[in-house]
Amino acid sequence: MDKIVFICTGNTCRSPIAEGLFKAMNGEQKTGLKAASAGLFTADGLPASENAVIAAHELGADISQHTSTLLNQNLVNDAKYLVCMTASHYDQILSKFPNVGDKLFTLLPTDIDDPYGGNIDAYRHCANQIQSAVKSIIERLVK
Repeated sequence: MDKIVFICTGNTCRSPIAEGLFKAMNGEQKTGLKAASAGLFTADGLPASENAVIAAHELGADISQHTSTLLNQNLVNDAKYLVCMTASHYDQILSKFPNVGDKLFTLLPTDIDDPYGGNIDAYRHCANQIQSAVKSIIERLVK
């Protein structure tokens, strides 16, 4: 099954929320795409941040078992779509993996700010932005 990979910096806040919401909104069934997430600057195996788990849960997604993954060539190769959170992520991915321009996108036209280290309201704001963008992606990709 083709993958949609959501990408952020550390894969402990924004991209796990996007992956979790995609799954919670039945995006995998509706689009035929398996959701995954990764980070550009992370170590494998880190848990989602506590506030990300709370904010995602409030929107119906369970990311409590999430562990981080560093974006790698295999994930890039397996992805039908690579969806990042900021223009900077976009540029960094294109620099590291120059042949992915046809499948690389930002989640929104504007950057989704990193809530890492912020209070729960920062995470809720971030999760709400992600939720509306993921909903829109699912609607556009329905089989």
